[in-house]
Amino acid sequence: MTHPIQPGWRQTQRDWLLPILSGWLMILSFSPWEPFQGSHQFSFVAWFAWVPWCSLLLPQNPDACCRNPFRSGYLAGLFFWLGTIYWIHHTTIPGMLMLAAFLSLYFGLWGLIMARFHLRWQKISGGQHILLATLGAASWVALEWGKGWILGGFPWNDAGTTQYRNLALIQIAQWTGKFWISFLVVFFNLSLWLTWRRLRHQNFSLRSWRYEFSLAVLLVTGTLVAGMRMLLAAPREQSGGIPLKVALIQPNIPQDIKYEVYSRAEQESCLEQLTMNAALLKPDLIMWPETALVTGPNLDPRRGLWMLDLVKRVQTPILFGAMDADAGGDADSKPQQNYYNTALLATRDLELAPGYHKMHLVPFGEYVPFERWMPWLRWLTPIEGSFTPGEVPVWFTIKGIKIGPLICFEDTFPGLSRTMVKGGADLLVNLTNDAWFLDSPGASLHAANAVLRAVENRRPLIRCTNSGYTCIIGSRGEIHCVEDPATRGFRLASVNAPAGQPLTFYTRFGDWFAFLCAATAGLGLFFAGSAAGPARN
Repeated sequence: MTHPIQPGWRQTQRDWLLPILSGWLMILSFSPWEPFQGSHQFSFVAWFAWVPWCSLLLPQNPDACCRNPFRSGYLAGLFFWLGTIYWIHHTTIPGMLMLAAFLSLYFGLWGLIMARFHLRWQKISGGQHILLATLGAASWVALEWGKGWILGGFPWNDAGTTQYRNLALIQIAQWTGKFWISFLVVFFNLSLWLTWRRLRHQNFSLRSWRYEFSLAVLLVTGTLVAGMRMLLAAPREQSGGIPLKVALIQPNIPQDIKYEVYSRAEQESCLEQLTMNAALLKPDLIMWPETALVTGPNLDPRRGLWMLDLVKRVQTPILFGAMDADAGGDADSKPQQNYYNTALLATRDLELAPGYHKMHLVPFGEYVPFERWMPWLRWLTPIEGSFTPGEVPVWFTIKGIKIGPLICFEDTFPGLSRTMVKGGADLLVNLTNDAWFLDSPGASLHAANAVLRAVENRRPLIRCTNSGYTCIIGSRGEIHCVEDPATRGFRLASVNAPAGQPLTFYTRFGDWFAFLCAATAGLGLFFAGSAAGPARN
């Protein structure tokens, strides 16, 4: 016996399947299963990943409208975020689900915004399509900007990050930050769909190609040409840098034993042996990853003495990560003291330079958000206590090169890198530990999200990981000296630190383009909201 198809059944299918298809294409554009040093061969998918979803928000029939734009956006976002941050489940499954559910709100909000714009500017014409594409891309950038700082911020996996391997395209970041690249990707998607919509409406007249799609191609081409000119100028600009030879230690300590007391002697022996071997190559600096020492010098003075003794033997300064506390206390006598995720420099003068305390902590990994008002949230995390964030940046100096340290996922926050460089950093370093995420794409995505920090500030970025992608990212975004994850060893790398190089436009003025996009989107919503009743064309 057959059952009649209910009215609207096909439309209901479209309402669910098209957002899911866009979410899947967005996942594909990040190629999370590809290694960081690979070709990232699916990044081109980002240029049409939004199209299925846009076909719902901006339907072919200008008199129609999306029945539930927020739901469609939330569905696309939820599918995307679960596919690109699922690896967080290795540390906290509830935290991962809560984060994905929260981040999907931004997608839902963009759906509502686009539906409002479509209601106001319904006419199928080149001018109104360009306006819709501009307002839509500006709104997306504004939401990405907000996502980067609201409730602590999570600036991962923005649309522009899909292009991190496209060196010519990402050079514009020294002027606009990553946000122009995100704008370009979303503008192209919207223009692609709106051009197709107008082609069908005008019976595929060739004249239909003249406006929105032509503008999109012009913007992409112009960005590529400008980027190639910057790449060609790179050797001349970098000729005055100071060479620095760095030994990057990757101990690959499994996370399940890292904090066990019985394994600490073995861990120290591993670090010491790798360091002694690396020192034979006469580096200028040896780097250890985040929390290489589980207890820092203030928690265990013996480790401070051990570090200084090691520096004396290798005759090379060591920059290392440690879990530490306020000076003058210990875990037993001062249980109320502040604990920090810290970067320290042991110098050849047998001194420990003032440490940098991590300023931007990982929610549910290093602290519990809203713990004061919702203490039950502690049950969603694997941590026993919260770290205290650092209050001020700290710089280290080697061979006259001023180094700006970043810890863990701080290298994904544009503002922190800008702060370090504005304070005089000639070189950025990131000490991190991606062993938490085992063999998942977490380490690859983390490294990919960090590439644009080097381009934005025209400063090389050195990454030293416990297990992850230990590498050098050049000031143009080029990636080299990559150590494979889940291996134990060291990598000797040379970097040319551009001492005295002027600040980039982005370093000086920050997220001006994102602010401009937010203002543009706000004006668009104002005029769209003022059009009460039928849309005025």
